[in-house]
Amino acid sequence: MIKKMKVSFVFVLLFTSIMFAQNKSHIDSLYQVKNYLLDLRSTVIKNDGNTNEQLIKVAQLMEKGKVYEKQFPIWLNAVLHEDSWHYTEMKRQFTLILQTLALYNSDLKAKPNQLPNNLDDLKFLNSSIPKLVDTIYYYCKLAEEERLKKIH
Repeated sequence: MIKKMKVSFVFVLLFTSIMFAQNKSHIDSLYQVKNYLLDLRSTVIKNDGNTNEQLIKVAQLMEKGKVYEKQFPIWLNAVLHEDSWHYTEMKRQFTLILQTLALYNSDLKAKPNQLPNNLDDLKFLNSSIPKLVDTIYYYCKLAEEERLKKIH
């Protein structure tokens, strides 16, 4: 009887540790998305007219964004419930940012060696990215505090 209880206790402890470790890695991944968004913003804002260099940077960011777009909902689920309004809104904002980046990229390709005429894309990225970054940071901090409470 005592042996079964020990085995059960070890199983529960192991399962809980794995669950906390997985949540921790998802939170770390969300921090990577936050860093990606900040990098995206600084790249777009620092357009000095060198379109070729800008195109390369934007193409790299778009490729990374495609990977993050697939994983973002999974990582986000570690800090928010899938059926919550905040979860849906954050996913939507991330998708809109990536779509705007694609529009910005097409503007760069259409008019080489010129700054894009449509400044609305830049304004949108400049205003939306900080909001999403702050929201990601906020929910990651809450999840991290909650995770630490359960451990201690």
